Amino acid sequence: MNGVVLVDKPKGITSFDVVHRIRRLYHMKQVGHTGTLDPMATGLLPICIGKATKIADYVADNRKAYVAHAIRGIRTDTFDISGVIFANSAKEIPKNLEPVLDHFRGEQLQLPPMHSALKYKGRKLYEYARRGICVPRKERPITVSCLKLLDHDDNGISLEAEVSSGTYIRTLIDDIGVASGCYFTMDSLRRISVGSETIANAHTLAEIESMSNDERQSILIPMDRLLDHIPEICLPLHRKKPMLNGMSSRVHFQIEEAAMYRIYTGGDFIGIGTVTGSGEEKELHIKKVLY
Repeated sequence: MNGVVLVDKPKGITSFDVVHRIRRLYHMKQVGHTGTLDPMATGLLPICIGKATKIADYVADNRKAYVAHAIRGIRTDTFDISGVIFANSAKEIPKNLEPVLDHFRGEQLQLPPMHSALKYKGRKLYEYARRGICVPRKERPITVSCLKLLDHDDNGISLEAEVSSGTYIRTLIDDIGVASGCYFTMDSLRRISVGSETIANAHTLAEIESMSNDERQSILIPMDRLLDHIPEICLPLHRKKPMLNGMSSRVHFQIEEAAMYRIYTGGDFIGIGTVTGSGEEKELHIKKVLY
């Protein structure tokens, strides 16, 4: 059994909790998620089953969209409502927040929060943070391709953001709060899309638990649907066996320049590969077999 189930993660459990429950429901050991959602967050969590676990890292590189709400006037050490307040502001939310938001649209650098699972010298940052230790962190390039103010009142704001992988929404919100002078701390977060897949296609855990085994299998989507951000190369059927055996294939036709490609032979998705050479000397090599 290979494929991806789109789960609408509830609040209050970890992404690994979801993996554990899907593993039990599908009677499969090979199960993994494609990008952590914190316990306080809800929304779209693609869960990979079987060979689809091999694509998790590629899906995690895809763009994601969120709707978040933030309260005005405080900053916390975690940049969300679960943390300890360390700063306050009595300043009101600017009547026109667009100039501030515009500053955070596009490509930029973001400093990861101390309360995160990134590692420093083999230990997760939040382990240091819980001991009151702040360690050096490097800013990372991110892209905020869409940032909309959905609603606001005297007490807070609601935002929609589409961002590149590795972007911390709570950090983005904290930075917006500092730039506006009134401080914002995230108190809710919902992921609404991963690539072209949206929350509208997801199922709650309760729904999945109530299904028969056949129904659970019917909601699995093909793994390549979550890889549509990677360009494809289609080869004739007779190249399937050689490619699966590790042989390269000459690419005589024009292709989009990219770091990696989805490989199809005779219409079947067989894996992810790279291209070397140029002009008439281009060679396609399979790096991840998924057939």
